[in-house]
Amino acid sequence: MNKTARLIRRPKPQINNDEPTQPTTPPPDVAPARRAAFDVLMRVGNEDAYASNLLASEQYNSLSREDHGLLNELVLGVLRWQRSLDLLIERYAQRPVNQLDPEVVLALRLALYQVRFLSRIPAHAALNESVNLVKLHAKDYAASFVNGVLRSATRDAETPMSEIYARVPNELARAGFALSHPSWLLKRWQARLGEPVTYKLAQTNNTPPRIAFRFNETQAPVEQTSKWLAQQGIETRTSIIAPQAQVITSGSLSGQADPLKNGALYVQDEASQLVAHLTVHSIRNPKAEIASPRILDLCAAPGSKALMMAALAPDADIFANDLYAHRLRTLDELRERLGIVNILSQQNDATGELPAKWQARFDAVLLDAPCSGLGTLQRHPEIKWRITESKLKELSELQSTLLANALRCVKPEGTLVYSVCSTELEEGEEVIAKLLAENPNWRDITAERLTALGLNAQNFLTEGHGARTWPHQHDCEGFYFCVLQQQQNTDNA
Repeated sequence: MNKTARLIRRPKPQINNDEPTQPTTPPPDVAPARRAAFDVLMRVGNEDAYASNLLASEQYNSLSREDHGLLNELVLGVLRWQRSLDLLIERYAQRPVNQLDPEVVLALRLALYQVRFLSRIPAHAALNESVNLVKLHAKDYAASFVNGVLRSATRDAETPMSEIYARVPNELARAGFALSHPSWLLKRWQARLGEPVTYKLAQTNNTPPRIAFRFNETQAPVEQTSKWLAQQGIETRTSIIAPQAQVITSGSLSGQADPLKNGALYVQDEASQLVAHLTVHSIRNPKAEIASPRILDLCAAPGSKALMMAALAPDADIFANDLYAHRLRTLDELRERLGIVNILSQQNDATGELPAKWQARFDAVLLDAPCSGLGTLQRHPEIKWRITESKLKELSELQSTLLANALRCVKPEGTLVYSVCSTELEEGEEVIAKLLAENPNWRDITAERLTALGLNAQNFLTEGHGARTWPHQHDCEGFYFCVLQQQQNTDNA
């Protein structure tokens, strides 16, 4: 759990160890999907884990298709609507959320999400199982409290949420509850984007993302995989954002689907795929084809872009660098599953001194920098409850350090691609503006490279340097990216 938001625990009943042991009672009955949802949400809070990673765990493979669907809905729905749910808890509990045990808060959030946001779930089922969840986690003393809060909530279930939000006196806080986003973030977006766009962006963040993928012909012909998709009732369309990407328009792709397990398909957002295309396109010089090109992915893990670049440029050597050995091991496992042979894993701290032999060695360098992730709230809704404005400043400083090191690795007239999955200026335009002010021999060629890929650059370019994708505008993750090229020194003095 985030240290700055630690919840205050209620006093626990005292246990007299001298008393005779009471007969144990059978554990309360809780449906598998709700029990799993409670456990995932506890880990998200206590361990700063990502829900999407936990939901993909083999631990839940035994759940039925229906239960797995409900598990995903409950976890991601509670995280998306957390602020709205906490408003409801305080309304019916008549006390601040931070005065309740985390187990109690989670049980109430799960129940209220089902009552208010899932019409297909009977209210009595949500109420009874949430009471049992509290008992299951050794909070028997709170069961009657949870029961009372939820009974009050079900009696008031016909009151529209809009009416509940309207009772919040502060306009910004009211928007924060209604859109379930931190007020500070909405304030920033309103000042920069205007209120209508801010509302549309926040509303989009609270919806499930479209799933995009790419075929991997190394493991299976496209025709074979397409036939499998059709047999499963999965319909797709060709992406208008990233060349060769496919977007699912109907049906769902299970994490245990055969084409995913055997590497014939690889799930990857369109914006992420576009960044990989821009990097590889940098080595396809029509004037002079580069022999044995080298590409460095400086912060490569978990590896999606490195893997895609290796597939797009089988003649290139892809150096995949990361700070952590365990993340590189995951990348290597994916590489083997996808049948990729031209990736070399490297472990270095990219904020420190890089190997001397990397100096001016690479035809293209990709820096997909560590960032806030605020462009991925559809997929990672928990991020909006973790990130702070002060954290944005720290990340911006880190990104500038990484960029300075990345520049040194690029050959003369080579290319640097910078990307972050963030909506914020500090991590995008401002980082690049600072870099270019300090390095006038580099220029922004993002528009040229987007056009070369067959895209209308004006649909992506920012008012400053680089380009962006937006969830509410492009129906993919929010990315900032900028393609920079080192200019040949023509000064003969």
